Amino acid sequence: MIVLAWILAAVVALLVLVFAWGLWRLRKSTSQVRDELARLKVADVERLRDECIRAFRQAFSEDLDLGDFEASARLLSRRIDDGSLKTALAKDEFWWYYVLPAGAVLGELMRVHAQGEWKDTEDGAPEMRIPVGDGEATTYPFDKLFKQVTSGDKGDLYAFLVASRQLDRVVA
Repeated sequence: MIVLAWILAAVVALLVLVFAWGLWRLRKSTSQVRDELARLKVADVERLRDECIRAFRQAFSEDLDLGDFEASARLLSRRIDDGSLKTALAKDEFWWYYVLPAGAVLGELMRVHAQGEWKDTEDGAPEMRIPVGDGEATTYPFDKLFKQVTSGDKGDLYAFLVASRQLDRVVA
C-alpha cells in the first residue's frame, strides 16, 4: 500500500512540474510576442505580408490574393483557426512568430478593402486607421491576431475582417 502511495505522489508531483513548466513556457512565449510587436514598424509590413503569402503557397499550395477579399479572409481565418499557419511559419526560437506575418496580411486586407492606412505607434505594433464618416476608426491588426490565437473563437477573425470593411454601416 505504501508503494502505491509513493507512486501516486510521484505521478502527482510530475504532473505539477509539467503544468508549471507549461505555464512558464506560455508566459515566456507571450512575452516574446509582445516584445516583437513593440519593435514592429510600418516599414516591416510589406516584408511580413509577402512572407505570409509565400508560406501559404509553399505549405498549402493556396494563394492569398489581397484583391480577393472574401476568399483571402476566409482562407486566413481558417488557417489561423486550425493552427496550420502557426506550424507553417514556426521558428525554433520563436514558436509564435506567425502572428507577425499573419497580422501583416490581416492589416493589408483592411488597408486594401476598407481604405485603411497604416500608422506607426510609440509603444506597439503599427495601427490601422479606417475612415468612418467624418472621422476614422483605429484598430490594431497585430494585436487582434495575437488576441485571436490566445483567446478567440473560431470564425472571429473572419467576422472582424468583414466588419472592418463595413464600418460605416456598423457604426451607423
